Amino acid sequence: MKKYRRLAACILSVVCVSLAGFVLYFPGARPCLAQGMMYGDGTRGMMQHMMGDILPPMNPQQLPDPNSKGAVLLQQFCTQCHNLPGPGLHTAAQWPPVVDRMVRRMYRMGGHGMMMGMNEPPTHDQVAAIDSYLQKHSMKPFSAEKSAALETPGARAFKDVCSQCHALPDPEKHAAREWPAVVDRMKGYMESMGKTVPKEKELREIVDFLQKHGMRKSGK
Repeated sequence: MKKYRRLAACILSVVCVSLAGFVLYFPGARPCLAQGMMYGDGTRGMMQHMMGDILPPMNPQQLPDPNSKGAVLLQQFCTQCHNLPGPGLHTAAQWPPVVDRMVRRMYRMGGHGMMMGMNEPPTHDQVAAIDSYLQKHSMKPFSAEKSAALETPGARAFKDVCSQCHALPDPEKHAAREWPAVVDRMKGYMESMGKTVPKEKELREIVDFLQKHGMRKSGK
């Protein structure tokens, strides 16, 4: 009996050390662990909750070039811990440090025994493929040269609403006819994340602004 008690004590110690290390690296986990809660499907659900549910649910087929190597690897590794991130969430310059931070977290979690039932962290070549894919299809930011256009009501609404979740997109990213559907999709994402959705008048102003400055038939 004493032998089993010692074994149980050892196991408990390992679990406690793992949890302590996890909380050390991820302070956002403290409320979840303190309340004894696990969200969704185990580790993935807890990680998504720790991130403040900043990533809305996304259909993989909505990814640019969804069958490419980078897109497949993005789904394989990133969805283990949270919802699928779209490349447009960040600019090309912002993605490398984000990818580096996520990979380091995966290795830390693996080292603390928090990756049970999950894939091994990506290899160097896989990380490079993911990073390249994200940068290739990243958000084209609204340039400083166009800042004067942000003085209209629609432009201010665009700036205030869209910058809550990502860098301001260049209106030329889409043709005028495409923007209503894009804005409607973003509205759905905001609802799924529990954010305050703009009223219809404000949404209409945002769409009008984006259509006015959207991509022309000539490609500009």
